[in-house]
Amino acid sequence: MESIPMWQGVSICVIVSWIVISSTLNVTQKLRSFIQPWVSRHVLTGTPLILQIQKFQHGFLDALFSGLSCVVSVPFYTAFLPLLFWSGHVRLARQMTLLMAFCDYLGNCIKDLVSAPRPSCPPVRRVTATKEEKENAMEYGLPSSHTVNTVCLSGYLLYYVLSYAHNRDAVMILAGVGMVCLLVALIGTGRIYLGMHSLVDIIGGLAIGLVILAFWLTMHEYVDNFIVSGQNVTPFWAALSLVLLFAYPTPEFPTPSYEFHTAFNGVALGIVSMDPQFFLSLKFELLLSLISESPLLLVVQN
Repeated sequence: MESIPMWQGVSICVIVSWIVISSTLNVTQKLRSFIQPWVSRHVLTGTPLILQIQKFQHGFLDALFSGLSCVVSVPFYTAFLPLLFWSGHVRLARQMTLLMAFCDYLGNCIKDLVSAPRPSCPPVRRVTATKEEKENAMEYGLPSSHTVNTVCLSGYLLYYVLSYAHNRDAVMILAGVGMVCLLVALIGTGRIYLGMHSLVDIIGGLAIGLVILAFWLTMHEYVDNFIVSGQNVTPFWAALSLVLLFAYPTPEFPTPSYEFHTAFNGVALGIVSMDPQFFLSLKFELLLSLISESPLLLVVQN
């Protein structure tokens, strides 16, 4: 029987202890009573800025910012990440999936812990062009999940590309950083323009995203080595996913946030549990199948 490393047992015990302590001492309510009034006040005082930005209302801007919001949303990455696996970038796909799950869990934890409102509508005009946006509007405001995801995933993708670039120079680095900063600025501005967030939500999302990205860039090698060649990987990750469900804070009123992170944590568990060579071997078999059925090969054989 495979032995369980001590750090895995300690990690699970620490989280379970936190669940018991936070429940006994009512930590969630105490933290919320301290943070929520401050955030709510800034949401209210930030309304004039939103109305000022929305004076530039135009159908083109509605479509642009709604489209950008879809591009950095969880449903988009749910479709995009499998393409990375199929293209052979298994390590990048695995890392971005786990990072997405981490962002989703931590961001939604803070949302439901603080339970701060979104900008009031009216007077703010809220644009919800898709079903996903309507569901997002049912969540709490701080932090902006779109901002967190954009900072973390575009930042990590830039780091990955620059790490493997053969002709990396200052111009390439500056261009990459500039593109990421531009995307983050557009997403933040768009979330305010659409009436989904106030300035404090965007700043909070930016700060939290930078912290998560810095942490992930420090730990991603260890995480990947553990998943690929570690001991007791699947049982530990399953136990971790389970206890994190109980560690999730209870919101002031029910929201879809808990369901969202639970679904994506299930995806992360599936990624961790699979054979690292699965997608590579599957893609190779598919390629052989396509070649064997190609018209050119049939002509040559005849």
